[in-house]
Formats: sequence, structure tokens, C-alpha cells
Amino acid sequence: MKNIKKYLLLFFAATLIVSCGDADLEPVLSLDKDLASGLKTESDLGAVMNSAYDRMSSSGYYGRNQIIDGDVRTDNMYSNMNSGRFASSSMDYTSQGAGSWVNYYSVIAICNIVIAADAASLEGDQNGISYIQGQAYAVRALVHFDALKAYGQHFITGQGGASSLGVPYVKTYKVPENLTPARGTVASNVADITADLTTAITMMSGWTQPVSSSYMTLAGAYAVGARALLYAASVTGDYSGAASMSKWVIDNSGKSPVTASGFASSYTTDNASNSIFEIAMSGTDNPGINGIAYILRGTSYGDVRILTGDGVNPDLMDLALERPGDVRFAANMVGTAQGYPTVLGKFPTMTGSDNVTIIRVEEMHLIYAEAMLWQGDAATALTYLNNIPAIRGLGADYYKEATLANILKERRVEFYCEGLRYDDLLRTGQGMPLIDSIKQLNDDRTGTTPAYGDYNTAMPIYQSELNANSNMVQNYGY
Repeated sequence: MKNIKKYLLLFFAATLIVSCGDADLEPVLSLDKDLASGLKTESDLGAVMNSAYDRMSSSGYYGRNQIIDGDVRTDNMYSNMNSGRFASSSMDYTSQGAGSWVNYYSVIAICNIVIAADAASLEGDQNGISYIQGQAYAVRALVHFDALKAYGQHFITGQGGASSLGVPYVKTYKVPENLTPARGTVASNVADITADLTTAITMMSGWTQPVSSSYMTLAGAYAVGARALLYAASVTGDYSGAASMSKWVIDNSGKSPVTASGFASSYTTDNASNSIFEIAMSGTDNPGINGIAYILRGTSYGDVRILTGDGVNPDLMDLALERPGDVRFAANMVGTAQGYPTVLGKFPTMTGSDNVTIIRVEEMHLIYAEAMLWQGDAATALTYLNNIPAIRGLGADYYKEATLANILKERRVEFYCEGLRYDDLLRTGQGMPLIDSIKQLNDDRTGTTPAYGDYNTAMPIYQSELNANSNMVQNYGY
């Protein structure tokens, strides 16, 4: 497995080849030049940034694992190990490492190339150049946030909360003194994420041309901030940032939740009306059997399936029975493949050529509801909580009161198989529920699951990274 040092030292040292799925994201030129002197124009800079998006589309990141890991370790889904994939369902990690570490830092390396470019020396529209560099700051924040959630020690018993180990926040490319970065604290990671997003928002604010949600946008930067600060508030106790950033997106992004009739088709529509940020995929560079759809229902893979409950702890099917007529559980959304209950309507194309939506505006309504609830405004929280079931055809007053349990239930129903459930459980102080004997059997959990605070709710750092970086420290318990 590769490591940070290799990516910072060797990544694109002589030749840079970039590609991406959407036609609009394809590079306008082929770059075969030394990066120290090769960036001459706004188009050059944009082509390099496109390669960051391309790396985010890999199966090791948002092309599959980031999404699936967020549900397969929870009470939503499990791995039947049909092809031996997603044993992470059991969370029984070895000290050799787990997760998307290398994918995270390969994207970060490209963002740092873009950020380090001398904007004044580049030919082109300076506002456009600023916008591209703003994208890099926002993407760098998002990727470090993803790394922090996977490896940070903030929820591990005895590890110190905000002062516990986070991840290395890498801000330079090929700077010799920074090739063996130490891990920051959770608090310093959150501060750096916030600073990057603040810079991104400033740099992108001068650009008025319409921008596809296949790129990071101004609204995307605010949305990343809303998600990150809601998560961080479980450690910091401050929900004001999540509230203000989510409300900005609701009021200013021009995006709106899709209607009940348009819900299913939104998953087959690139840059749908509710999409804030998505990863472009296509038939040209599709992941095929290594994509999300194939792991859900592929004939030779199909490892990841919906849990069916034991009548004690509610599973997704129990929630479906609570709300007849909910389009989110219609026959075209949830059904059976190869004899297993599974997700049909999300990521429907088996080649994996559907764009992968990372953040949509419905999440902003529920973030705002939760943040306002934590700040003592239950009336506003209830209004924004009910915005989602209302537009899904369940009535404007589906929930009678705003509670954390109701908000988490609505998030679970709205975002199943979109990678958010694991974080929701941990950030609200919950362990991983055991739903039924099938998950117990396949996960070899012998009747128990990791509780909140257990060391294996954070992934281990790869041994190869520890070997390469003398400043790296392994996570507790491994």
C-alpha cells in the first residue's frame, strides 16, 4: 500500500495525466511537463484540478468504498461476503491498516499543486483562476474531513476528545521539510478545515458563471462546512456554524429538494436540481464490477445487502412499514436481487456510470433542523424536519415534535446507502446496533457489536505508512 511520503515526493514528478468522466471535466490539453514550470494558463490549472475530481471517483473513495463503508458497518446494511468483499462490515480490523488513506492523500496532493500555483503568473481570467484555487481549498477541506472521520480518535474512550489525535493536515506539495507529517489534533484539524473553507468561499465569491455540481462550487463549500461543523459540534458543542452554513445553502444555492414524483429519477439524472456536489462518472471510465451498483446487487459480487430486523431493533424494512406510500421505499427503490433484500433505485446503472451525489440540499434542511434543535429553537427545527417528509408525500406535519431521535430517523430514511449513517451513530454517542442473526453470523460478531468508544470504531493506520513516516503514530488498540 502506498503512503503519504510517496505521494508527496513522487506524485506527478515528471508526467501528469488527467481524465474524468463528464465531458465537461475532460482536460483541454494533455500535460507532459515539469510542474515547476508547466502551469502557464487558467486551462492548465483547471486540468490539474480535474484530476483531483477523477481520483475522488475511484472505487477506493467515492466511487464505492466511502459510500458503502458508511452503511455496511451500521444497522442499515451488512456484507454477506459473497465475493469476500466488505469484511469491514464486522469492524474486525487488523493492525495492518484499513480504509481509504492512500486515496485521501492522493487527492490532497493534487489540491496542493493547484493551491501552490502562482496565480498572478498564469494567463487567463484572474477571477476564474481564483475560482479554481478556491475549489482546491474546499476539496482539500472535504478530503481531510473524510480522513478525520475514518482515523481520528475523538470518539475513542480515554483518547481526549478535541485534543485527541486527528490526521496529518497536509498543505504543501514536495516541500522537503514536510514529507513526514505528524498527526494533528482533532481540534487543529477542525480549525484547518474551517480555515480552508473560509478561504474557498472568499476565492469563489467573485465568479458568477453557472457551474455544474460536478465541480466544487460556492454552495458546495458552504455545504461541506455545514456537514463538517455539525459533526465537529459533537466534540466542540458549537452548532452555530452548522446552522449558518446550512441555512446559507438553503437560501442561496438555487437548489431545492426533489418532489415525490422526481425522487427516483434524481438518481439517474446528472446534476439534478437537488445536487450540491457530485462526482462525475460515465460509461467511459465506469468502475463496472468495482462500482457501487455491483456490490449491492451484482450477480458475482452482490455482497452488501439490507438488514432485516429481529423485531427489537428497527431495520430499514421496519421503517418502511411505518410509512406506507413513502417513495423512498417504493418497489423501484428497495426490493430483492439474488434472493436478498437490497437497494435498487440508488446507483441504478450496473456499470457504475451514474454520477455519485455526495451532498444534496435535503441534507442541509436536516442539518439546519438539528442545529436549531441543539440551540433551543424546537419550533424552527420542526419546520425544517418536516420539509422532507412533506415533499416525499407524507404530509406537512408528519413529525409532531422535533427530537434528535426523529431527526436521526429522517436522516436514516432519506440517506440510506449514501454513506452517512455510520457518522450519525458515532457523533450522537451510539455504538453499532446488532440487528439480526444474519449480520451476527456473517460478521462473526458472536452476539456483540462495537460499542460507542470502542477502539475499532476508528480504522487503523496502514503499517506501510508507519514504516515510511517516523512521525506517524498508530491508533489506540491496534
